[in-house]
Amino acid sequence: MSVPARAAAKLPDLLREVRRFARGILGSDAYDKYLAHHRVTGCVHAPMTEREFWRWKYAQQDASPEGRCC
Repeated sequence: MSVPARAAAKLPDLLREVRRFARGILGSDAYDKYLAHHRVTGCVHAPMTEREFWRWKYAQQDASPEGRCC
């Protein structure tokens, strides 16, 4: 396999990792982390919907702004 072909074969994995990294930096993976935590801890109540989660998260940030830079 030629060098360009090997590089092209690795491109989807690289893009997937870049996307994962960017989502982590921006915090857009927070709902996925919440669902994983909810599954692992065995909560008896149903998880929040994604819309409910983001409303709750932004309300928490507004209530405690000291964790933000701006």
